[in-house]
Amino acid sequence: MQNDRQVVVAVDAMGSDLGPREVMEGVRRFLGRRDSKGVAVVAVGDGAILGPMVESPCFSKFSERLSLHHAGEIIAMDESPTWAIRHKKDASMARAVELVCTGAADAVLSCGNTGALVALGTIRIRPMDYLERPALGAVIPAFESHFILLDVGANPTPTARQLVKNAILGSHYCRMAMGIELPRVGLLSIGTEDGKGTESVQVAHDELKKITDFINYVGLVEGFQLFSNEVDVVVCDGFVGNVLLKAMESIAKQLKSYFKKELFKNPLRILGCLFLRGAIGDIRGKLRTDKYGGAPLLGLNKPVFKAHGSSDCRAIEHAIAIAARFVREENMQNLRESIEKAEEFLSTSSQQFTRNNL
Repeated sequence: MQNDRQVVVAVDAMGSDLGPREVMEGVRRFLGRRDSKGVAVVAVGDGAILGPMVESPCFSKFSERLSLHHAGEIIAMDESPTWAIRHKKDASMARAVELVCTGAADAVLSCGNTGALVALGTIRIRPMDYLERPALGAVIPAFESHFILLDVGANPTPTARQLVKNAILGSHYCRMAMGIELPRVGLLSIGTEDGKGTESVQVAHDELKKITDFINYVGLVEGFQLFSNEVDVVVCDGFVGNVLLKAMESIAKQLKSYFKKELFKNPLRILGCLFLRGAIGDIRGKLRTDKYGGAPLLGLNKPVFKAHGSSDCRAIEHAIAIAARFVREENMQNLRESIEKAEEFLSTSSQQFTRNNL
């Protein structure tokens, strides 16, 4: 455990759709928590905007654990990631990532352009050994038990071996973030029988069955199983994951709009809502995921977290807490060891199979 030294989290304060004030409120909330002792935050962004906030009375008692790093540019949500990282060297996101690269910070959090963050993380921080590309994980709400979906967009066309590594990454993150000691890991496909799915899914399925000493692999899963508390980690390629995530977000928004419209249609229904207030609050609480903060970009040499562009101060607070825990509990080293052991086992198994079939 790294409790004997201060953990530093670099926060891109300019990437949020809600503006830097909401991000800084999340920073203030985190620094006020009891478990924030031993954690410092570097707010990265325009000094002319962030300076007065940092120097305000509400931040004065955190002066020893809060600092400002100036960055004069912002990568917009609609900008090309490739163009942005080439032409906006002084962007707040780029500067935050650079702080991690130089060792001035231990982890980075941003609400900004996802593609740019993935590109910066991959190019500057670099993937771990035996990992070619990182995977973006997301906690998906469900009534009985939330689950982690990865990849949700970092790598649209992974190889079978990359899917296997993503399963290990997801299992580790689930154990840390959700407190599940032995997460159930499933590989998303169009059927649960052997031979179903794309070629990469079939090969990954066969390899995952060989490494049950490393993860609790439960096999292939279909879409209708995701919300029935059968798996804790769902592995898929970034294309399917991104489409699935956005479809679920769209459905959630439609249902929220529909229920709001129907429940407030007339005075009698509004009166009925008063009696259902407790039940509605319980449902909302079960479906909240902001306590998990942002989505981790798993597989890089340093922790990188992507918070939703519309994350409120509570989500920012929890995202910083998760990033700090990731560093404190030495999850990076544990991940490296598991990846190396799985790679060694699978390579040996493959060589043995080749020799037996010569």
